[in-house]
Amino acid sequence: MKADATVTHASRGFDAGKKINGRKRHLLPDTLGLLLAVLVTPASTTDRDAARSLLPAAKNHLRRLVRVWADGG
Repeated sequence: MKADATVTHASRGFDAGKKINGRKRHLLPDTLGLLLAVLVTPASTTDRDAARSLLPAAKNHLRRLVRVWADGG
């Protein structure tokens, strides 16, 4: 999502691949599409780095989480 001028500079970043300045939302849905966890990061954060934060935190709260499917990124 694009960041407004009122958003602090520390929580924004630039994703050169998507050419966007702002934030990224990293979502962990179940097989029905219901959200289990959400992580918002600066756009400069890679999906791989966000997954390293999101998945362990989700596993602590979601004890029955057994398998995660992800794309090649």
